[in-house]
Amino acid sequence: MTNLVAHWDRRAEHYDETPGNSLTPEQAAAWTSMLAEVFAVRSGRLLDIGCGTGTYTLLCAGLGFDVHGVDTSERMLARAREKALGRRAPDGEGRTVTFSRLDAENAASAVDAASAEGTEEPAGIGGPYDAVFSRNVLWTMADPGRLAETVAAHTTASAVWVAVETIWDGRPNGDFREAGKELPGFGGWHPNVLRDVFVRHGFAGTTWSGISNRPELATADQDLHVMFRVSR
Repeated sequence: MTNLVAHWDRRAEHYDETPGNSLTPEQAAAWTSMLAEVFAVRSGRLLDIGCGTGTYTLLCAGLGFDVHGVDTSERMLARAREKALGRRAPDGEGRTVTFSRLDAENAASAVDAASAEGTEEPAGIGGPYDAVFSRNVLWTMADPGRLAETVAAHTTASAVWVAVETIWDGRPNGDFREAGKELPGFGGWHPNVLRDVFVRHGFAGTTWSGISNRPELATADQDLHVMFRVSR
């Protein structure tokens, strides 16, 4: 187990107490509204990469997507599955919400393999995906381009990827003292760096904007939160 996976496993029990991971009803409504604007089409299958405890997975399902959440931490996923139990969409129909423990950089290809073998996920859930969501995933990767390659290979031509990332001023310390040593993106990648990564991997329609100035999305930290809309 890598330092990073062990780090997230340790944090799983109290993860929803950290800023942005436990949303008030007002914050959940604001996120839902914003995501509804960005995802012009809100049906089909969505891949939530680095889903953690499933907070945003369920928001995406509420928009109308069938969602597959993936994460490297089984303890995070256990909490996500608890949240999803008995969940129903407002129309009473409910969307399909499934979870798998997968390495984010190879998530979609691993999902395809699981589907072909008839293992954890039902047939067809492996893609291609009509939409993708990720939050605070790219800064944990030594090479964000690998994830961009995976997403490009396993999404439809019209798919939109909403990638939310954080930029902060700091060095690996505390809980991140060991795990952070493996992360050249610790502190957050500059938005222009990530935009260029997306473009190089076929997402020419990529734009980004800061969302920290939206009071309805405010969290207790003082970090810069950026939302990318990634498309071909």
